[in-house]
Amino acid sequence: MQFKKLIALSMSALLSLTSVHLSSFDKPLYEANAADISAVYFNSFDTSVNGGEPIRGVDVSSIIAIEKAGVKFYDDNGQEQDIFKTLADHGVNYIRVRVWNEPCDANGNTYGGGNNDVYTAGLIGKRASQYGMKLLVDIQYSDFWADPLKQTRPKYWQSHDHDTLKGEIYKWTTWVLQSISDSGGDIGMVQVGNETNCFFCGEKDMYKICDLFSSGNKAVRDFDRDILIAHHFANPSNYDNYLWYAKVMNECGLDYDIFATSYYPYWHGTTENLTSVLKKIGDTYGKYVMVAETAYPYTNSDGDNFGNNVTAGSSDCVFRYDISVDGQAQCLRDVFQAVADTGKWGIGAFYWEPAWLGVPDISWAEQKKLWDEYGSGWTTAYASGYDEQVSASGGSSFDNQALFDFHGRPLASLDVFLDIYPRTEKILPKTGSDIPEGEYRIRNVGSGLYLTVSGGEGKAGGNVVQYTADGAADYNTWKLSKDADGYYKIFSGIKGGEFLLDLDSGNSNDRTNIGIYTNTSSDAQSFKFIDRGNGSYLIVTKNSTDRSALEIANAAGNDGANAQQFTINGNDCQAWILEPVEEFVLTGDLNDDGAVDIFDLLLMRQQTVSGTYSSSADINDDGSCGVADLVSLQKYILREEGIKKPQKGTPRNTIFPRI
Repeated sequence: MQFKKLIALSMSALLSLTSVHLSSFDKPLYEANAADISAVYFNSFDTSVNGGEPIRGVDVSSIIAIEKAGVKFYDDNGQEQDIFKTLADHGVNYIRVRVWNEPCDANGNTYGGGNNDVYTAGLIGKRASQYGMKLLVDIQYSDFWADPLKQTRPKYWQSHDHDTLKGEIYKWTTWVLQSISDSGGDIGMVQVGNETNCFFCGEKDMYKICDLFSSGNKAVRDFDRDILIAHHFANPSNYDNYLWYAKVMNECGLDYDIFATSYYPYWHGTTENLTSVLKKIGDTYGKYVMVAETAYPYTNSDGDNFGNNVTAGSSDCVFRYDISVDGQAQCLRDVFQAVADTGKWGIGAFYWEPAWLGVPDISWAEQKKLWDEYGSGWTTAYASGYDEQVSASGGSSFDNQALFDFHGRPLASLDVFLDIYPRTEKILPKTGSDIPEGEYRIRNVGSGLYLTVSGGEGKAGGNVVQYTADGAADYNTWKLSKDADGYYKIFSGIKGGEFLLDLDSGNSNDRTNIGIYTNTSSDAQSFKFIDRGNGSYLIVTKNSTDRSALEIANAAGNDGANAQQFTINGNDCQAWILEPVEEFVLTGDLNDDGAVDIFDLLLMRQQTVSGTYSSSADINDDGSCGVADLVSLQKYILREEGIKKPQKGTPRNTIFPRI
């Protein structure tokens, strides 16, 4: 990414020193009501790549630094959530991370830009892998930003001759991959250089550049031959230049897999041209093609008082879409379509820094303090000794092109990733958890409410909802009974178990309603419990071949919200806690009339004589009944002492589900 305009922007911000006052957190800054964007289908996608689905990627290299600075992220319901989970929930399957050699001065002061050393890349890789996302490692072979205008060698490489530099590239590449892998990153692709438009590691001879490339490529192949290798260039509107880069790499016999490009639509021409040049390279040289960086603004506003690189007033930009959430979403969709239109060569796209935000609602001076302390802006003043373009600290000039608003809430444009096909289903364990048979209340993790038969009606076709409960009743208790192959039948407590949890009409589609019905012995009445590892379970449906799970529609939190089936997505509305229903005992209530009084004391005397006791006779809660319990009950009735454990088990429910 080019940063040549940032100095001017930072100076204008310094002159204004105007604090941007953002609206309160209770009210969205930008309504996320994106237009109905059509899906993109990669109809000729190579199934050997990325498990058979297009790369739906984002570059979040700054994330560790901005989180340390205090930026928070939220899910669609406004709940604070790990951004990697939010990205995965929205269909992202690949994370890109830049790696610099030593992004600090001799005293250890950070250059900023996210502090993207190898350690930071390892942290990002580990978090990505926890949510099933692969990693593109963008090795820039520099201590700070590398782009078409600057490719500065790392400080400790600056005196090397060509052959020595080539050896260092091999060793550095190997060490980066080993370190990130050891940290838990799932590396699927490596980028050898960043925006290397006939310029790489200080070298400007394309043939010598290819010789340096070959050293990095060999290190990747020697490390793991399954990792894809990409070479990355900027500005496909320079059509002939792109064809020449590909031609020279072919002449040099360079061993690589992907020709990648940056494509910023306001600078880099039309999507039709993008498709044309990438398809030409793919067809000519048999290389995969992709977009390694893209972005588009959704607002002209500035969230961190630093200024924006691109706004409606930018004189060198051509805007083919509205500057709005809708325009941003359409643009992103069209970039994916342009890559898909290259045919069998197109493998996907990455959005650049969709979450590079500042802490909201603070002044420029407060922002600058965070940039300097955490390296969360594009640079700190410490970088000036390495990069002559740096004169002062600066923030994010791309926050108006993020896919999150200034308060860290996802925009509707993030949903575009959900509509890029084909998509492969995540495979669940073949066998579910072994749950003891018995009676349970089933509580939704997202809402805290209980799975309940609507209106307490015992009839075939009765609806199932969630509802508040303070105890157990036949309409909110469920008996689990083992079926074949790890599945369970789930019987309602109504009418002694005459009805079972059931998918309406045996459908396997998303949003199929959940109700109760008489036993049909069909797959629509079989469920499996998948342990989420935190005390809760997914309840998957056999009718969907384990692809879908029981959930509360729209992740609603209100009484009466409907239960339905939906594709597994990891949201808490699909998570359930099983609470065993135990016999309720009011200690001392021997005649079971709901009160402990003199009549119970008389029964206690009779039981003490006979030696046969009811379950409520263990007044002292010591596991046995006898004279001591009789004495304790008498003292309780005379109000001389209390009962150690007044009640046991699951109380009776008093909140009727009036729907």
